[in-house]
Amino acid sequence: MANPMAITLDQYNAGVANFQAHYFLNHCSTSFTGQDNQVNWSDFADAVNNFITNNSLDPATIALRFVFCYDAANSYLYLRVQILTMTPDAKIPNQYNLNANPSIWYVIDNGSMTTTSVHDLMDNSFFNNFYYCNAASCTDSCLQSLGANSSVYTQNVVFPWIAEVAQMYADNSDPSGGKIGFTCCSYPAADGAPTAYPETLVIYLTNASGNKLIDNTSASGLQSKAADYGTLCPFMCGVYVSPTV
Repeated sequence: MANPMAITLDQYNAGVANFQAHYFLNHCSTSFTGQDNQVNWSDFADAVNNFITNNSLDPATIALRFVFCYDAANSYLYLRVQILTMTPDAKIPNQYNLNANPSIWYVIDNGSMTTTSVHDLMDNSFFNNFYYCNAASCTDSCLQSLGANSSVYTQNVVFPWIAEVAQMYADNSDPSGGKIGFTCCSYPAADGAPTAYPETLVIYLTNASGNKLIDNTSASGLQSKAADYGTLCPFMCGVYVSPTV
């Protein structure tokens, strides 16, 4: 059975294109960068593992909460990530409650990962500058401000460290010297969702030569695949929901 977290190369490219077709600056402008961010895998893994060691935690309890951010002065997207823990919800199967104590925050941008004192779960600059358009071709009349309805558009997305991110690294035979990449993507939502193409995040790996480890083969698990089974806030905030398939 296919891993529900796995994203093929075709699916990755479709998600990239969907984001570019539905998310804009004012007047349908696409004059921004940062849809795709990479940092050294060793830097990212060290940050997580140091947090685990320093707080004597079970690696299986670690969650990663990514906040979509925008630097308006320099016109680029970037991410903040909170490393925190999660515990099973005794009343709801496959759902985990997020625990922010302890936690630590980092900024991921321009190939670097640095700690930050900004702990907001939504980035105002991103919401104040970006617009959504659900039309075949963008026009000013179709643009909807993200900031005008922040309860609809994605503020952050949560992934499990062991079950998804670390598993992707293991399934790809521990590609030393490579990077971990984060790409803003979008995929069609289920019927009835208020946003037809919600923003999400796809996580992938590269090898030491910089090649993305994503293809369309039928390899098992997350081998040569990107990962996308994050829990979006809204609509599920403060929790991670694992796949049931």
